[in-house]
Amino acid sequence: MALGVYRSTLRDAVIRMKQRVHEPLTLSMGHLLAEHVRDRLSQSRPDLLVPVSAHWIKRIVRGVNGPDLLVEAIGRRLTVPAVSDLLFLRRKTQKQGTLLPSERFANVRNAFGANTGYDIRDARVLLVDDIMTTGATASEAAKTLRKAGAKVVDVAVVARGVGVDQRGS
Repeated sequence: MALGVYRSTLRDAVIRMKQRVHEPLTLSMGHLLAEHVRDRLSQSRPDLLVPVSAHWIKRIVRGVNGPDLLVEAIGRRLTVPAVSDLLFLRRKTQKQGTLLPSERFANVRNAFGANTGYDIRDARVLLVDDIMTTGATASEAAKTLRKAGAKVVDVAVVARGVGVDQRGS
């Protein structure tokens, strides 16, 4: 599920959402995404929300992980628990936007881990990210969540790259 296509004003918003100074924008987009999710998943409400994790170095440099803020806003709006530390990156990966689509899946293969402190057996998980282009990151994160016991993993993003060139621009 996506609010829209990664171009024009939505593209500008997603780029801004990656900076701490634009937290209010990210939270607002999270509220919009919550309404979109509510409409799309009316019959199959998620049990928990999980953001796509960023490597700890990226978190320090940026000062924020946009998907964490998105799940915070969605969770408040839908009254669904958000678990920000369930998914983590085992290793630093290359920036997906700099890679060819064929390289992106290899870049994130086995990069995610799931915190064993949570029991998510048979849970419906909504995985949240800011943008999806090839789906490599979401696919690998969802696979990790399913291995940890999730019954279903749906994905919600602010923007979906459609018709973008091979480098995502």
